[in-house]
Amino acid sequence: MNWRKVLFYTIFGLGLLVALQIALSVVAVVIGIAWTIATSLATLAVFAALFYGGFKLVSWYRDGGATASPTDATATDQSKPEPPDRVESLKERYANGHLSEAEFERELERELDGPEIDAIDRELSREHE
Repeated sequence: MNWRKVLFYTIFGLGLLVALQIALSVVAVVIGIAWTIATSLATLAVFAALFYGGFKLVSWYRDGGATASPTDATATDQSKPEPPDRVESLKERYANGHLSEAEFERELERELDGPEIDAIDRELSREHE
């Protein structure tokens, strides 16, 4: 038996095993870094989704829990324009000279009192003034 060949093949085999271990360690490090990046991104996505959901929940709660979605509200608002405010229209009519001061005050009082005060109570309160 030739001890030189045995020693040569032993050293060569050990060197090959060390090289294989280094190569596998590099592959494991690359996979570990990729796994760390992937799990970090997934964690950030979950936190972003939770934050967005919490934000929407708080917004919904502050709006009084309206059941209509924002798209429904905008579609409704665009299809039916809001009627002009009665007090504003009275001010415009008075400013344009279509109402006298007494008529303006009477109409304004009627609008501000609302439907809960009937016409007789309104007339009686005017007489006492």
